[in-house]
Amino acid sequence: MNIPLLTPEQYQLVVNVLNLSVASLGASALLMVLLRERVSLAYRLSLSLMAAATAMACYHYLRLLESWRGAFALRGDEFVPSGLPYGDAFRYADWLGTVPLILAALMLVLDVGRLRSRSLVTRMVIAAYAMLMLGYVGELQQGSARVVWGVLSTLPFLYIAFVLWGELTAVLRFESAGVRSRFAQLRWLLLISWSLQPVAYAIPLFGTSSAQLFVSAQLIHSTGDILAKAVFALLLYSLAYEKTLEVPLVRAESNPEGIFSPAD
Repeated sequence: MNIPLLTPEQYQLVVNVLNLSVASLGASALLMVLLRERVSLAYRLSLSLMAAATAMACYHYLRLLESWRGAFALRGDEFVPSGLPYGDAFRYADWLGTVPLILAALMLVLDVGRLRSRSLVTRMVIAAYAMLMLGYVGELQQGSARVVWGVLSTLPFLYIAFVLWGELTAVLRFESAGVRSRFAQLRWLLLISWSLQPVAYAIPLFGTSSAQLFVSAQLIHSTGDILAKAVFALLLYSLAYEKTLEVPLVRAESNPEGIFSPAD
């Protein structure tokens, strides 16, 4: 990675965004733990998986922040490369660990059935790993080779989008309007946040030595991770809570004399 000279404003902007990422992800992990008792037992594992994903991402962003500070030294009125590498690869290490957790959490809270859920998670995780590994190889390339690997990485992403819009939409057609609405929000959030990463991936094609482009890539990556993990966790909780509130209504129809609690 070519690290350009940065102005103090550019350097500090990235520091601020990395700090925001750490705080957002750490707070989300804590919230998922605290909110577990507010949802049905069936959905608590889903929140636990999101707590693990956001906690893992928080750790990786702490390492990114440490690496960023070590990669630059102030010389006069500019921040120049210190000679130490900037660990941008931490992002791929993070995605390899957190993406399967996020997908599994989504399948569990949707409650589409054990066998079908396992099949969907397996296929989506394989596609996600293919997307990440192809993208990582592309990160090491320049010019047309980077474009080719980027296109290859996009194919598994399109498959994941197909599952979200195709198979899962069909599975959830019998759910309530509230559940379908929250799932639609989750689906769009996942698509938009994951789409930001290819944008950041393409930025070096416009000039790897440009400080503005370099900083922009860092900001886009961090924004995508905050949306895909911290904000996604909150929406996932809202979906789990919506389904929890519906449980007594569904059970009451089949057993009018029974007494049920939302947390059963």
